[in-house]
Amino acid sequence: MDTNDQFSKQVKSGTNIQENKKRYETLMDKVCLMAGVVTGILQLESTYGFLAFLITYLFTILLYVIGICGGHPGLFYENTISDLLFDNFTRELMGFIMAWTFSFALIG
Repeated sequence: MDTNDQFSKQVKSGTNIQENKKRYETLMDKVCLMAGVVTGILQLESTYGFLAFLITYLFTILLYVIGICGGHPGLFYENTISDLLFDNFTRELMGFIMAWTFSFALIG
């Protein structure tokens, strides 16, 4: 292995990765809560509500990867797919359902 190859690899800081995860989690919390409120206001029920969540969740991840990460999330996260798709899925789903049912009950 050449000495230049050793130093050309980017070193990922654990502190920066944790900060990136925290900011991503905050963004997803806000987006999923707002999507839940909109879904409740639109009076979507059952499958359509969960479909709205999945579309919002995946579209937000896509925009985040393209817009914030510049199409290269591997530069900012250790395990990209796990960190972006699966780690916060249940948390975001529960927040979405809470906002959805609350706004649905207020409007209905």
